[in-house]
Amino acid sequence: MTRILAVVPARMSSSRFPGKPLETINGIPMIAHCYFRALKAKEVTKVVLATPDAEIMQFGKDFGIETVLTSDKHERATERAEEALQIYKKQGEEYDYVLLLQGDEPQIDPEEIDNLALALKNSSNCVVNIIHPIEGEDMTNSSVVKSILDSHGNILFFSRAHIPNKSNSGYRQLGMIGFTAKILEKYCELEPTTLEITESIDMMRFLENDIAISSLMTHKSIIGVDHPEDIKKVELLMADDESVKNGLNFL
Repeated sequence: MTRILAVVPARMSSSRFPGKPLETINGIPMIAHCYFRALKAKEVTKVVLATPDAEIMQFGKDFGIETVLTSDKHERATERAEEALQIYKKQGEEYDYVLLLQGDEPQIDPEEIDNLALALKNSSNCVVNIIHPIEGEDMTNSSVVKSILDSHGNILFFSRAHIPNKSNSGYRQLGMIGFTAKILEKYCELEPTTLEITESIDMMRFLENDIAISSLMTHKSIIGVDHPEDIKKVELLMADDESVKNGLNFL
């Protein structure tokens, strides 16, 4: 039986928005949105928060959320996800695949998580990243990571810059990435790369080492919460959210 671990990395010391994992969106802490939505995904075996912070560990304990304590030395969410995989491995729990679900995208859709899991199982590549179309201001927003694709749907490049040049539309990388367990372990064996550091984009480490990444398109617009003002934008979009109405309000 295929086993899939979904990891939601979260840390309180975000440079752009300190403390954001526990900021509330429509009365619910942001990481709770991510965690409980991921629990609804049918393809996932286990969901866990991975954090270096005592506050988030206590939050998990208080509300029955599975949480693991990881190193505070990680520069990349991908490294934190790999440490979570190793924690379970040492406990005798083996997983075939790992889904990295960023803790600052609270609109995450369980159906899209399942789509990611299925795409990963069927892909000839060991990494699959969900993307969606963008246009207008998103193209010039450095908080939005843009993706360039080849004719087969593989990702050629990521950048925070306006790419393609002079284009009014493009594709945004979402923080929903699937890995085989082996390739995730390989990630942490590789040294950080020049463009990974320059762009501050985890997946450049794979691309700079000639490891292919498949794209998976979604047309469901998901906003990343990068700044405090993004909270209000997301709250408006989620005002009539069915997941909130149907039991996410656990507090």
